[in-house]
Order: sequence, then C-alpha cells, then structure tokens
Amino acid sequence: MALRAQRVEEVPSGPGVRRRDSVLAAGQAGLLAAAVATAVLATGADDWKPAGLVLSLLGLAVAGQLFALRAGSGHIGPPFVATALAMALLGPAPAAIVALSALAVHMVATRTPLPLAYGNVVALTVYPVAGAMLFVALGDPGADASASVGGAAIVFAVYLATSALNFLLVVGVLCLRDGASLGGAVRRLYLPVLPWELASGLLTAGAVVAYQEIGLIAIALLAVVLVALRLLSLFVADTQRERDELRVQVAELEALHQGVIGVMVETLGMRDRMAARHSAAVARFAKATAAAADLPVREQELVHTAGLLHDVGKFTFPDHTLTGTRLTEEDWELIRSHPQRGADIVGRVHGYREVAEIVLCHHERIDGRGYPRRLRGDEIPVLARILAVADCFDVMTARDSYRTAMSFDAAIEELRRVAGTQLDPVYVEIFVGIVMGSGVELEQEGDAAEELRRAWTAERA
Repeated sequence: MALRAQRVEEVPSGPGVRRRDSVLAAGQAGLLAAAVATAVLATGADDWKPAGLVLSLLGLAVAGQLFALRAGSGHIGPPFVATALAMALLGPAPAAIVALSALAVHMVATRTPLPLAYGNVVALTVYPVAGAMLFVALGDPGADASASVGGAAIVFAVYLATSALNFLLVVGVLCLRDGASLGGAVRRLYLPVLPWELASGLLTAGAVVAYQEIGLIAIALLAVVLVALRLLSLFVADTQRERDELRVQVAELEALHQGVIGVMVETLGMRDRMAARHSAAVARFAKATAAAADLPVREQELVHTAGLLHDVGKFTFPDHTLTGTRLTEEDWELIRSHPQRGADIVGRVHGYREVAEIVLCHHERIDGRGYPRRLRGDEIPVLARILAVADCFDVMTARDSYRTAMSFDAAIEELRRVAGTQLDPVYVEIFVGIVMGSGVELEQEGDAAEELRRAWTAERA
C-alpha cells in the first residue's frame, strides 16, 4: 500500500515530537538495512529466472499502477498482486524490485514528498522481502513443479499476512508519529479494502497454481482479470457518484420548488390573507383525506401541493372580484377561469405538470356540469376529486370567508347532499370520517385531523 501525501492526523510539533520522529526514522532505517541485507544474501541467480516471468511481473506492477484503486490514504491493485507473485515464484530481491518499481511510478505521478517517500520505500522493501522469506520457510510454491491446494492456501495466507504488514509499516508508523489511534486507522483505511484484499489473495493463489500448469499465459490472464476488475470498480464508482450528484440535484430542485410555492402563497397572502389561509387549510385537509384513503405518499404530497396552489389563478383578478360581493356575470365568468389560469401558472414550473392537472380540474363535477372542461365521474383525476371535497368544506366553514360560516353539522350535511352530483361520494365519506373522528388511522398525517376535531369539539361545546 503506497501512502498518499497526507498525515493520518495533524498534531502540534515540539521537542518531544521531533525526538519521536528521529526514533521512528532510525527504526525505519534499521528495517530497511536488514531487508536489503536479507535480500542480497538470500537471493541467488536462480531467483531471477525465468527472465520472462521477471519482466512480466515488472510490467504488471508498473502498468498496473495506472489501475490501482485509491482507498483512504493508500492505493491497492495490480502492483500488490504482482509483488505477491514475485514473492511466491521468484525471490526476495526480485519481489522488492517489483514493488519498488511500481512505487517509483506512483511517487513520480503523485509528487510524493520526501518524508512520505522514505516511509513508502521502507515499507515496499521490507514487506516483499519478509513475504519471500516466509514462503521459503513454509514451502516455496515456485520450487514445486505441480502446485497443490496446500500451496495455494500458503500463497493466500502469506498474501494476507504481508498485506497487513505493509499496512502497519505505512499507516502504523504514521499513527506512532502523529499519536493517532491505530484501531481507528484500521477501521477507516484497512477494513474498507479488506474484501478487495481477500479477492486479490485468491487471485494470486489461483495465478500461482495456473502458472505451474500453463506458464506465462497465466500472468497475462491475471492482468486481464485485474484490469477488468479495475474498470468495473471505476464504473461502479462513477455510477455511485452520479447517483449522489443526482440526489443532490433533486434535493436542490425540491428546495427550489418549495421556495417557488412559498413565494406564490405568500404573495397571495399579501394580496388576500383569507385566500392564503384557505389554501393552507385545503392543502392540509386534502392530504389528510388522501392518507385516510391509503393513497401513496407521493400522491399525498401532490394533492397537498395542489391544495396550496389551487387558487393561484386568482393572482390575475381585479381586487373587487376577491370579495365575492356585487359581482357581475362578467366577473363570474372571470372567476370561473381561475382553474385554467392557475394551471397555466403552475405548469410553467418544471416537474409540476401533475400538480397543474389537479389545479385545472378541482372545480369539475361528478355530474359533468363543472368547469373548465365539463369532465364527469372517473374522467376527473382522483386527487382533483379529493381536493374538491376539502375546498368545499373550508369555503363553507371558514369564519374569515365572505360567506356566513356554516356549522360543521350543516357543512357535513351539505357535503353529503351534493355527493354523487358535485362531489365524489367515496371521498366525501372518508373526509366526514376524519371530521367525525371515526377512528380512521392517519399515521403522521394527524395535523389536519386534529385541527378538524378541535374545531368540531368547539362547535358542539
């Protein structure tokens, strides 16, 4: 694992810190010297053969550096598999050369600072040598002409052991230097890449077995597999990034839409406070009815938004038409145009086509005598039928209306009277059930129900 140019944690410097850094640097120098000496003494001429294998693993490590996965503060990928194969099939010095060649490419590409470069050189010299010597102690797979399951298991175990050693030599040293938690570093940096390490270990073990049977073709096949895995990981990462970006864009768009709605309602309230209160009440009542009817949450939100905006077409009316008194036939004709005008306004907001359709149809009647399109029965959208019930109830019972407010009893009686002609009888009864407190479960949608029940109790008191 080659470390990127950053500390595990930043801590203040001081004499104690400098002394600790000196001790760690001396320890790293000792490990490096021991690894180099071991590699020189334990590597023979046969460990560099066959030359084709050495060159293949060098090429896999160097070229594979371009496909290494970035994980936390480090990189994993083909170079580490190539190094493990060199440990198993060659010797200490070739394994170290393979690892250091990939590291050189990495350091040049990332312009790694010298302090971190030193730590990486130590780690990527020590762990390949240690791994190669461990193979010698356990039984060198490269020395056996016929690989076995036992040999593959040794390769897998040594791969995981040297992977952990590499992590300790890189990140563990930084934890000691910076006073950071090694356990925390393991959780943040090592555990997330452990599945890849396990998969890489299995690939390495399989490659050793395949090499014993088919030679260098096994290394070529391994390179193809590693590149394919890397490309797959890039695709997954890109997909996740696009999904995250889309989620942010949707949240921003939703916030923009809510802002547009808020501005519309507040503007309506500045001109006609009664209309703004009415819109808010209708929105709550309609959403509560949709919830009691077990409609999906999305449709509950749609009818709530439509309730807030259902009278927005009245923005375009002269002031005297909003009072409802002494209106001419021309004024009434203008008022009957507000669903169409409102739908035209709402429809200009991106993504609000369904809301605009509800706004357009909220004055249609079941018997086909409504406006503006004289739809009848099921031709009227369900949410528009729900909105019509909530609209009629609030108009009849509101104390700030230009009409004399009805009692809840009288309003319910009127709703039932026009059910089947003006209003949908199904949603009339669901709404009445909410008002009467009939035990309909609203599940988090209790605001409107509680408001109605409080008003109902006050009406009867």
